[in-house]
Amino acid sequence: MLEKYKEIIDEALLKYLDSLPSYTIYDPIKYMVNLGGKRFRSSLTLLASDLYGGNPNLAIKEAMAVELFHNFTLVHDDIMDQATLRRGQQTVHEKWSTNDAILSGDLLYALVNQILIESQSLNQSIHSVFHKTAIEVCEGQSLDMIFEEKNEVSEEEYLKMIKLKTAVLVACALKMGAMVGGATETDAQFLYNFGINLGIAFQIHDDILDAYPVGEKFGKKIGGDILEKKKTLMFISMLNQLSKKEKIHVNSLYESNDIKDKEIVNQIKVLYDKYGVLDLAIRRKDNYHTEAISNIMQTSLNERSKEVLVMFAENLMNRNY
Repeated sequence: MLEKYKEIIDEALLKYLDSLPSYTIYDPIKYMVNLGGKRFRSSLTLLASDLYGGNPNLAIKEAMAVELFHNFTLVHDDIMDQATLRRGQQTVHEKWSTNDAILSGDLLYALVNQILIESQSLNQSIHSVFHKTAIEVCEGQSLDMIFEEKNEVSEEEYLKMIKLKTAVLVACALKMGAMVGGATETDAQFLYNFGINLGIAFQIHDDILDAYPVGEKFGKKIGGDILEKKKTLMFISMLNQLSKKEKIHVNSLYESNDIKDKEIVNQIKVLYDKYGVLDLAIRRKDNYHTEAISNIMQTSLNERSKEVLVMFAENLMNRNY
Protein backbone atom coordinates (compact mmCIF):
# COMPACT_ATOMS: atom_id res chain seq x y z
CA MET A 1 0.00 0.00 0.00
CA LEU A 2 3.07 2.28 0.23
CA GLU A 3 4.18 1.48 -3.31
CA LYS A 4 3.19 4.85 -4.81
CA TYR A 5 5.20 6.65 -2.14
CA LYS A 6 8.19 4.37 -2.70
CA GLU A 7 8.13 5.27 -6.40
CA ILE A 8 8.19 8.99 -5.57
CA ILE A 9 11.14 8.49 -3.20
CA ASP A 10 13.07 6.26 -5.61
CA GLU A 11 12.69 8.85 -8.36
CA ALA A 12 13.79 11.69 -6.08
CA LEU A 13 16.79 9.71 -4.81
CA LEU A 14 17.85 8.80 -8.34
CA LYS A 15 17.85 12.47 -9.37
CA TYR A 16 19.70 13.39 -6.22
CA LEU A 17 22.41 10.77 -6.69
CA ASP A 18 22.90 11.90 -10.29
CA SER A 19 23.47 15.44 -9.01
CA LEU A 20 26.30 14.47 -6.66
CA PRO A 21 29.94 15.17 -7.64
CA SER A 22 31.93 12.49 -9.42
CA TYR A 23 34.52 12.22 -6.63
CA THR A 24 35.22 8.63 -5.64
CA ILE A 25 34.07 9.23 -2.04
CA TYR A 26 30.50 9.48 -3.37
CA ASP A 27 30.65 6.07 -5.08
CA PRO A 28 29.92 4.04 -1.90
CA ILE A 29 26.94 6.32 -1.16
CA LYS A 30 25.49 5.84 -4.63
CA TYR A 31 26.10 2.10 -4.37
CA MET A 32 24.42 1.78 -0.97
CA VAL A 33 21.31 3.75 -1.91
CA ASN A 34 20.98 1.92 -5.22
CA LEU A 35 20.86 -1.40 -3.37
CA GLY A 36 17.22 -0.48 -2.85
CA GLY A 37 15.12 -1.54 0.09
CA LYS A 38 11.49 -1.22 1.08
CA ARG A 39 11.77 2.53 1.83
CA PHE A 40 8.97 2.01 4.32
CA ARG A 41 10.19 4.61 6.84
CA SER A 42 10.51 7.36 4.25
CA SER A 43 7.25 6.26 2.63
CA LEU A 44 5.55 6.86 5.98
CA THR A 45 6.76 10.47 5.87
CA LEU A 46 5.02 10.97 2.52
CA LEU A 47 1.94 9.09 3.70
CA ALA A 48 1.57 11.30 6.78
CA SER A 49 2.04 14.45 4.69
CA ASP A 50 -0.57 13.15 2.24
CA LEU A 51 -3.11 12.32 4.97
CA TYR A 52 -2.86 15.74 6.59
CA GLY A 53 -2.01 18.05 3.69
CA GLY A 54 -3.21 16.17 0.63
CA ASN A 55 0.21 16.34 -1.04
CA PRO A 56 2.97 13.82 -0.32
CA ASN A 57 5.54 15.82 -2.29
CA LEU A 58 5.48 18.58 0.32
CA ALA A 59 7.59 16.31 2.54
CA ILE A 60 9.92 14.87 -0.10
CA LYS A 61 13.03 16.46 1.44
CA GLU A 62 12.13 15.10 4.87
CA ALA A 63 11.47 11.65 3.36
CA MET A 64 14.83 11.69 1.56
CA ALA A 65 16.54 12.71 4.79
CA VAL A 66 14.92 9.79 6.64
CA GLU A 67 15.92 7.32 3.93
CA LEU A 68 19.49 8.52 3.60
CA PHE A 69 19.95 8.65 7.37
CA HIS A 70 18.72 5.04 7.55
CA ASN A 71 21.29 4.09 4.91
CA PHE A 72 24.00 5.93 6.85
CA THR A 73 23.22 3.82 9.94
CA LEU A 74 23.33 0.63 7.86
CA VAL A 75 26.79 1.45 6.47
CA HIS A 76 28.20 1.91 9.98
CA ASP A 77 26.18 -0.98 11.49
CA ASP A 78 27.66 -3.33 8.88
CA ILE A 79 31.17 -2.27 9.89
CA MET A 80 30.43 -2.90 13.58
CA ASP A 81 28.75 -6.24 12.84
CA GLN A 82 31.50 -7.23 10.37
CA ALA A 83 28.71 -8.10 7.95
CA THR A 84 29.70 -9.16 4.44
CA LEU A 85 26.33 -8.89 2.72
CA ARG A 86 23.59 -6.26 2.64
CA ARG A 87 20.46 -6.94 0.58
CA GLY A 88 22.27 -9.82 -1.08
CA GLN A 89 25.25 -7.69 -2.20
CA GLN A 90 28.64 -6.85 -0.74
CA THR A 91 28.56 -4.40 2.14
CA VAL A 92 30.27 -1.07 1.56
CA HIS A 93 33.29 -1.84 3.75
CA GLU A 94 33.77 -5.17 1.96
CA LYS A 95 33.51 -3.69 -1.53
CA TRP A 96 35.77 -0.74 -0.72
CA SER A 97 37.45 -0.60 2.70
CA THR A 98 36.54 0.13 6.31
CA ASN A 99 38.08 3.60 6.06
CA ASP A 100 36.12 4.36 2.90
CA ALA A 101 32.91 3.12 4.54
CA ILE A 102 33.42 5.28 7.64
CA LEU A 103 34.20 8.38 5.62
CA SER A 104 31.37 7.89 3.12
CA GLY A 105 29.00 7.27 6.04
CA ASP A 106 30.12 10.54 7.65
CA LEU A 107 29.62 12.33 4.35
CA LEU A 108 26.18 10.78 3.93
CA TYR A 109 25.10 12.15 7.32
CA ALA A 110 26.34 15.60 6.32
CA LEU A 111 24.33 15.35 3.09
CA VAL A 112 21.24 14.42 5.11
CA ASN A 113 21.51 17.67 7.04
CA GLN A 114 22.00 19.64 3.85
CA ILE A 115 18.83 18.11 2.38
CA LEU A 116 16.81 19.04 5.47
CA ILE A 117 17.96 22.65 5.21
CA GLU A 118 16.68 22.71 1.62
CA SER A 119 13.17 21.73 2.70
CA GLN A 120 10.35 24.11 1.83
CA SER A 121 8.97 23.86 5.35
CA LEU A 122 12.04 25.37 7.08
CA ASN A 123 10.43 24.30 10.33
CA GLN A 124 12.87 24.31 13.25
CA SER A 125 10.65 21.89 15.19
CA ILE A 126 11.06 19.34 12.39
CA HIS A 127 14.83 19.70 12.57
CA SER A 128 14.69 19.25 16.35
CA VAL A 129 12.68 16.04 16.01
CA PHE A 130 15.10 14.68 13.44
CA HIS A 131 18.29 15.45 15.36
CA LYS A 132 16.85 14.15 18.61
CA THR A 133 16.08 10.93 16.73
CA ALA A 134 19.59 10.73 15.28
CA ILE A 135 21.04 10.93 18.80
CA GLU A 136 18.64 8.27 20.09
CA VAL A 137 19.41 5.85 17.23
CA CYS A 138 23.11 6.03 18.10
CA GLU A 139 22.27 5.46 21.77
CA GLY A 140 20.22 2.41 20.79
CA GLN A 141 23.04 0.97 18.71
CA SER A 142 25.41 1.49 21.63
CA LEU A 143 23.06 -0.39 23.97
CA ASP A 144 22.77 -3.23 21.46
CA MET A 145 26.56 -3.56 21.38
CA ILE A 146 26.79 -3.45 25.19
CA PHE A 147 24.15 -6.19 25.46
CA GLU A 148 26.31 -8.51 23.35
CA GLU A 149 28.85 -8.54 26.17
CA LYS A 150 26.37 -8.75 29.06
CA ASN A 151 25.25 -12.09 30.43
CA GLU A 152 22.03 -10.71 31.84
CA VAL A 153 19.71 -8.21 30.18
CA SER A 154 16.24 -7.42 31.47
CA GLU A 155 13.12 -7.22 29.35
CA GLU A 156 12.89 -3.51 30.18
CA GLU A 157 16.44 -2.92 28.96
CA TYR A 158 15.71 -4.77 25.73
CA LEU A 159 12.52 -2.80 25.06
CA LYS A 160 14.36 0.48 25.67
CA MET A 161 17.08 -0.58 23.26
CA ILE A 162 14.72 -1.46 20.39
CA LYS A 163 12.72 1.69 21.01
CA LEU A 164 15.88 3.75 20.48
CA LYS A 165 17.49 1.67 17.76
CA THR A 166 14.39 0.96 15.66
CA ALA A 167 11.15 2.60 16.77
CA VAL A 168 12.19 6.25 17.12
CA LEU A 169 13.08 6.55 13.41
CA VAL A 170 9.67 5.17 12.41
CA ALA A 171 8.07 7.65 14.81
CA CYS A 172 10.20 10.51 13.52
CA ALA A 173 9.31 9.71 9.91
CA LEU A 174 5.60 9.87 10.69
CA LYS A 175 5.78 12.99 12.84
CA MET A 176 7.81 14.99 10.34
CA GLY A 177 5.40 14.13 7.54
CA ALA A 178 2.42 15.06 9.68
CA MET A 179 4.01 18.38 10.66
CA VAL A 180 4.77 19.26 7.05
CA GLY A 181 1.20 18.34 6.14
CA GLY A 182 -0.17 20.77 8.69
CA ALA A 183 -1.17 18.47 11.53
CA THR A 184 -1.77 19.97 14.95
CA GLU A 185 0.92 19.44 17.57
CA THR A 186 -1.41 16.99 19.33
CA ASP A 187 -2.02 14.93 16.19
CA ALA A 188 1.68 14.96 15.28
CA GLN A 189 2.43 13.53 18.73
CA PHE A 190 -0.22 10.83 18.31
CA LEU A 191 1.46 9.86 15.03
CA TYR A 192 4.82 9.82 16.83
CA ASN A 193 3.42 7.55 19.55
CA PHE A 194 1.91 5.33 16.86
CA GLY A 195 5.36 5.02 15.31
CA ILE A 196 6.99 4.15 18.65
CA ASN A 197 4.51 1.41 19.46
CA LEU A 198 4.43 0.05 15.93
CA GLY A 199 8.22 0.16 15.69
CA ILE A 200 8.62 -1.89 18.86
CA ALA A 201 5.99 -4.38 17.66
CA PHE A 202 7.79 -4.48 14.28
CA GLN A 203 11.13 -5.38 15.90
CA ILE A 204 9.64 -8.06 18.14
CA HIS A 205 7.91 -9.53 15.08
CA ASP A 206 11.26 -9.46 13.25
CA ASP A 207 12.91 -11.29 16.16
CA ILE A 208 10.18 -13.93 16.05
CA LEU A 209 10.59 -14.45 12.30
CA ASP A 210 14.32 -14.98 12.75
CA ALA A 211 13.69 -18.10 14.82
CA TYR A 212 10.26 -19.07 13.47
CA PRO A 213 10.11 -18.07 9.79
CA VAL A 214 6.85 -18.41 7.89
CA GLY A 215 6.77 -19.75 4.33
CA GLU A 216 9.63 -19.55 1.85
CA LYS A 217 10.00 -15.77 1.49
CA PHE A 218 12.11 -15.30 4.59
CA GLY A 219 15.50 -14.25 3.26
CA LYS A 220 17.76 -14.56 6.29
CA LYS A 221 19.42 -17.58 7.81
CA ILE A 222 17.07 -19.28 10.27
CA GLY A 223 18.20 -18.66 13.84
CA GLY A 224 20.80 -16.04 12.96
CA ASP A 225 20.02 -14.11 16.14
CA ILE A 226 20.34 -17.28 18.21
CA LEU A 227 23.76 -18.05 16.74
CA GLU A 228 24.91 -14.52 17.54
CA LYS A 229 23.46 -14.79 21.07
CA LYS A 230 21.49 -11.61 20.42
CA LYS A 231 19.54 -10.55 23.48
CA THR A 232 16.09 -10.71 21.91
CA LEU A 233 12.96 -10.85 24.04
CA MET A 234 12.80 -14.63 23.58
CA PHE A 235 16.46 -15.24 24.38
CA ILE A 236 16.29 -13.01 27.47
CA SER A 237 13.17 -14.78 28.74
CA MET A 238 14.78 -18.17 28.21
CA LEU A 239 17.98 -17.17 30.04
CA ASN A 240 16.00 -15.86 32.99
CA GLN A 241 14.24 -19.21 33.42
CA LEU A 242 17.07 -21.69 32.88
CA SER A 243 18.14 -24.01 35.64
CA LYS A 244 21.82 -24.02 36.64
CA LYS A 245 22.33 -27.25 34.67
CA GLU A 246 20.66 -25.80 31.59
CA LYS A 247 22.80 -22.65 31.78
CA ILE A 248 25.93 -24.82 31.74
CA HIS A 249 24.53 -26.70 28.75
CA VAL A 250 23.74 -23.49 26.84
CA ASN A 251 27.23 -22.12 27.50
CA SER A 252 28.77 -25.36 26.26
CA LEU A 253 26.79 -25.09 23.01
CA TYR A 254 28.35 -21.73 22.20
CA GLU A 255 31.83 -22.64 23.39
CA SER A 256 32.07 -25.85 21.36
CA ASN A 257 33.70 -25.89 17.96
CA ASP A 258 32.22 -29.27 17.07
CA ILE A 259 28.50 -28.53 17.20
CA LYS A 260 26.94 -27.42 13.92
CA ASP A 261 25.01 -24.17 13.73
CA LYS A 262 21.76 -25.95 12.92
CA GLU A 263 22.08 -28.09 16.04
CA ILE A 264 22.70 -25.05 18.25
CA VAL A 265 19.58 -23.40 16.87
CA ASN A 266 17.53 -26.56 17.33
CA GLN A 267 18.63 -27.07 20.94
CA ILE A 268 17.98 -23.44 21.88
CA LYS A 269 14.56 -23.65 20.28
CA VAL A 270 13.80 -26.73 22.40
CA LEU A 271 14.39 -24.52 25.44
CA TYR A 272 12.31 -21.76 23.82
CA ASP A 273 9.44 -24.22 23.57
CA LYS A 274 9.94 -25.48 27.11
CA TYR A 275 9.68 -21.99 28.61
CA GLY A 276 7.00 -20.62 26.27
CA VAL A 277 9.06 -17.67 25.13
CA LEU A 278 7.39 -17.52 21.71
CA ASP A 279 4.00 -17.02 23.32
CA LEU A 280 5.47 -14.28 25.51
CA ALA A 281 6.94 -12.48 22.49
CA ILE A 282 3.65 -12.72 20.58
CA ARG A 283 1.75 -11.27 23.57
CA ARG A 284 4.18 -8.36 23.88
CA LYS A 285 4.04 -7.72 20.13
CA ASP A 286 0.23 -7.76 20.15
CA ASN A 287 0.11 -5.38 23.13
CA TYR A 288 2.28 -2.81 21.36
CA HIS A 289 0.33 -3.27 18.13
CA THR A 290 -2.95 -2.69 19.98
CA GLU A 291 -1.55 0.46 21.58
CA ALA A 292 -0.42 1.67 18.15
CA ILE A 293 -3.97 1.30 16.80
CA SER A 294 -5.26 3.21 19.84
CA ASN A 295 -2.90 6.08 18.98
CA ILE A 296 -4.39 6.29 15.48
CA MET A 297 -7.93 6.36 16.81
CA GLN A 298 -7.10 9.36 19.01
CA THR A 299 -6.12 11.54 16.05
CA SER A 300 -8.49 13.96 14.35
CA LEU A 301 -8.08 12.17 11.00
CA ASN A 302 -11.22 11.11 9.18
CA GLU A 303 -12.24 7.47 9.28
CA ARG A 304 -10.84 6.69 5.84
CA SER A 305 -7.42 8.08 6.76
CA LYS A 306 -7.43 6.18 10.04
CA GLU A 307 -8.24 3.00 8.12
CA VAL A 308 -5.24 3.58 5.85
CA LEU A 309 -2.91 3.65 8.87
CA VAL A 310 -4.62 0.66 10.49
CA MET A 311 -4.24 -1.35 7.27
CA PHE A 312 -0.56 -0.45 7.10
CA ALA A 313 -0.04 -1.58 10.69
CA GLU A 314 -1.91 -4.84 10.03
CA ASN A 315 0.10 -5.58 6.90
CA LEU A 316 3.37 -4.92 8.75
CA MET A 317 2.44 -7.35 11.50
CA ASN A 318 1.30 -10.02 9.04
CA ARG A 319 4.42 -10.02 6.90
CA ASN A 320 6.42 -13.24 6.79
CA TYR A 321 9.83 -11.91 5.72
